[in-house]
Amino acid sequence: MQSRTYDTLFTTNFEHVTPISNNTQKFTILYTHGFCSDPWGRKPEEVKKWCLKNDIPFYRYELAGHGSDCSRFEETDINIYKAQILEIIDKYIKGDIVVVGSSLGGWLSLLAAIYRKDRIKGVVGLAAAPDFTVEHMKSATPEQVAEMEKFGKITYPSQNITFTVTKRLIESGNENLILTQDKIDILCPIVLIQGMKDTSVDWHTALKIAEHSKTQNVIIKLLKNANHRLNEDSDIQEILSALDFFLNI
Repeated sequence: MQSRTYDTLFTTNFEHVTPISNNTQKFTILYTHGFCSDPWGRKPEEVKKWCLKNDIPFYRYELAGHGSDCSRFEETDINIYKAQILEIIDKYIKGDIVVVGSSLGGWLSLLAAIYRKDRIKGVVGLAAAPDFTVEHMKSATPEQVAEMEKFGKITYPSQNITFTVTKRLIESGNENLILTQDKIDILCPIVLIQGMKDTSVDWHTALKIAEHSKTQNVIIKLLKNANHRLNEDSDIQEILSALDFFLNI
């Protein structure tokens, strides 16, 4: 694990693995994690193992304000996350890329495919959550909306983790909406893996992504008994199967 200071003024941990035996690099897997999460859990670990097995370079990183940088979370927003992934693509990875994005990372992966068409050759969305900031405010109670207006944020206390949604995050999300577009300007193949018992992302979101994307190559895998985490053995197998798809096209 290494650290780097980005132009966004945030320091994040990252890992970049290039197999020694890799002579004919087909692409690099870039893994982007979800909201209030990190890239060190089971899903990215299994993706890394797949990369090592198949001689594919692998890159994962912490979103600004997450993981080791969590104390600065309220200073971040969707524009910073977008700038971060684009900077990684532009400066730190060579050649073609397949982006694997979980939840918020799925939104960022789709944005990367829009803004770096020449580099992104595929997207694997794991409970991809484009435009989740809009959906979040739709479900906010009148008391929470008032809290946002008064304090510029809504705090959600719980036993396991207390997280905050800032007005800055919501407003920056509104600047990066994609499902409002008639045609999302994505040309590469997309594989969407979505649990139908996901209480964070409505499974119909995957259908909307497919419907609005320009690409004709979209595969949707609806997992009837899976939740948002997509962490069970059967879920992992679907993720690895999606990676096999890109290896073989």
